[in-house]
Amino acid sequence: MRLFLDSNIWLRFIMADDPKMFDTCAALFQSINRGEITPYSSSIVLLEVGYVLRSVYKIGKLDVISDLETVVTTQGLVLIEKTNFREALILHKQTGIKLADCLIATQIPKGVGLCTYDMEFKKLPNLTIVQPSDVIDTAKESKGI
Repeated sequence: MRLFLDSNIWLRFIMADDPKMFDTCAALFQSINRGEITPYSSSIVLLEVGYVLRSVYKIGKLDVISDLETVVTTQGLVLIEKTNFREALILHKQTGIKLADCLIATQIPKGVGLCTYDMEFKKLPNLTIVQPSDVIDTAKESKGI
């Protein structure tokens, strides 16, 4: 399975501020570590993560850098750097979704699902949206648990 991880997935895992979401994200990362999931993300997502850690959670700069270093060493992580700004702008105009999220949507390769808690992405065409619990439930079902 190939999943593009949105900023809120990284944040729920790093901050552990919602026990249920943290546990589900931790199970997701265990599946990644076992090689069952190939994780994708992007510089835009990591920029959002760093921004939220600094501005919302008031985490110090060195701690944010350490958290981002941990993120980029995630087993098998594929970082996508290419965007399509023109397409993102059209999506933003049509849907009203944040421009940054529209940029992220243009980065997701075909055949890769978007793992997020942000259901605004459902307004965008041609994206497969899943939450971590969906992935974990599917993995359990395939193992007969």
